Amino acid sequence: MECLPIKTIEELDAWTPGDQIDCKVCSVPLAERRERSRTTPKTLLCHDMCGGYLTDRFVQGTEDPQPYRFYHWQYIDTFIYFSHHFVTVPPVTWINAAHKHGVKVLGTFITEWDEGKLRTQKLLESEDSFRRVANKLVEITKYYKFDGWLINIENPIESDKTENLCNFVGYLTSQLHKAVPWSQVIWYDSVLNTGKLLWQNELNCQNCMYFDACDGIFLNYNWKDETLHNSLTMARGKGRDMDVYVGIDVFGRGCLGGGGYNTVEALAAIRRFNMSAAIFAQGWVMETQEKEKFTENENRFWSMLDCLLPANEFTNFPFTTSFCQGFGKKYSLLGEVIHEKPWYNLSLQEIQPTCTNSQFLRHHLQYQPAIDICTDDPLTGGACLNLSGKLSIDGQPLLFRLFDTSITLPQEDVIVSYTYKMSSTTTCDLFLQLEVQENNGSSQLWILREEKTSQVPQNMTVYNCLSDAEVLELLPNIKASPSNGWITRYYSIKSKGGSAIKSISFGLQSTGSLDKQSVQIGHLQIVALKDLQSLPTNKDIEQVQWETLEEGKCQISWQFPQDNAVTYYDVYSTSEGSKSLLGQSKVKCFYTDLKNKGHLSLQPIFFSSIPGKTTSC
Repeated sequence: MECLPIKTIEELDAWTPGDQIDCKVCSVPLAERRERSRTTPKTLLCHDMCGGYLTDRFVQGTEDPQPYRFYHWQYIDTFIYFSHHFVTVPPVTWINAAHKHGVKVLGTFITEWDEGKLRTQKLLESEDSFRRVANKLVEITKYYKFDGWLINIENPIESDKTENLCNFVGYLTSQLHKAVPWSQVIWYDSVLNTGKLLWQNELNCQNCMYFDACDGIFLNYNWKDETLHNSLTMARGKGRDMDVYVGIDVFGRGCLGGGGYNTVEALAAIRRFNMSAAIFAQGWVMETQEKEKFTENENRFWSMLDCLLPANEFTNFPFTTSFCQGFGKKYSLLGEVIHEKPWYNLSLQEIQPTCTNSQFLRHHLQYQPAIDICTDDPLTGGACLNLSGKLSIDGQPLLFRLFDTSITLPQEDVIVSYTYKMSSTTTCDLFLQLEVQENNGSSQLWILREEKTSQVPQNMTVYNCLSDAEVLELLPNIKASPSNGWITRYYSIKSKGGSAIKSISFGLQSTGSLDKQSVQIGHLQIVALKDLQSLPTNKDIEQVQWETLEEGKCQISWQFPQDNAVTYYDVYSTSEGSKSLLGQSKVKCFYTDLKNKGHLSLQPIFFSSIPGKTTSC
């Protein structure tokens, strides 16, 4: 099953929403983030890579040993999936991954060259024609559950049709806001109010009519300080300073600094004016650098921009992650390898840390602490985190800050748990540190650790992990334990309600040796006790239906209560007396070969890492 673009007006006219469960529809609601000051510039990321619709188009994932993935979501406010097709509907895998991190996703509506000129003539021939197209775009947005459109008209327009073009943009924006209140429509700096195709590299009187009709403008890349000043002056006069997104082309192409690892030069120039930025084609890292060193190169690229990109904070409760980036050399479940082959499915990407290794710049390079992805030994999914560094000679713990958050705890019992693994040579204690703002405004440190401590500072509360018996009593549904050396610790917190977790860190503390230490973190969750106690069982899978499709394919669909607790479903084939993983589904349906009809089993994965039992279908 593939996500594909719409290539013609006729195809757009013929589009209708599905009437059954559709695995191409986003299943992850847009996560909340802490609202930032109106004077904080925004960052838009426009993903243009090799024409688009690569292996990311496969809804149920694929075996791709070197896939492109993005995981620096904390820096991004809006993500645009770009291609040169007429209507670019973002693949659901990208929408799911972005929404999990609170990032809006826009599709692209583009016309260009001679073919585009003919399409815009049809589009703008009357009010009825442009409203019909706009209404279809609104329907598509609602159906697939993404968040808006980039409008990119890169062909001349007849001068007497520019009013219709502006009205099209305005009508699309107003109708989309009614249907999806948080939606965005962004205009690309291209056509002028005369209909001439001439990139301005600034907001000015020749293109502001389109800016006025929508939520922002994406400026072309060949700007300079003077044009930035002009844009800011005009936008400020309209009270819309942050709605001008100044373009940066990572491939260079006339952009200040020449792009690549020097993208920081262009971004620094934009931030000197405290303006929003639109970073275009960040896939340059994968396309032009060594694919085998993608993670290293990707981290290098974004670390150079770190100080110029305000990071966003999570606010959603419950909070849970296995740190998987939506790919792996293999697929594991609670430490057991289930699938030995490489896989890629961005829908399975879990919440990624908002804090990076930039926090350790003050440390001596020889013993630089580091937060790294580990794909050789994942707990669940395809990756875990590896925390490493040399511990202090004075006994001070080494802190690894992972998340900046604004998570308000409910007035009920809360379970905090994490799963970790240490090698036989590791000689240190691990603890979890939560920085908490109490109702009265005071700050507290909650330290969650195995070892008891005799001296506790006034602003600190220490929680010790529950015993096995206490875990069994509180959480009788959680019977599966991780294998292969992984250990899970549970902590019970009686929340008074209103306390807000401001940061989440892990700490390593020496128990003797000062050699470099490392610990793997496979899972972290903060969730209401009642939600863990009320997890359904697999016998609740019901209304299983099979539908035969064309070309030897079939679809299985099912119903399951408390679906909000399910991160995804593992789907196994049980044909020929064996059990093998076919893939995962974020929704309650799966497409497979007809030969598997009647020979499947389903396993819900709760809160990222807690598996239910498999149920045969």
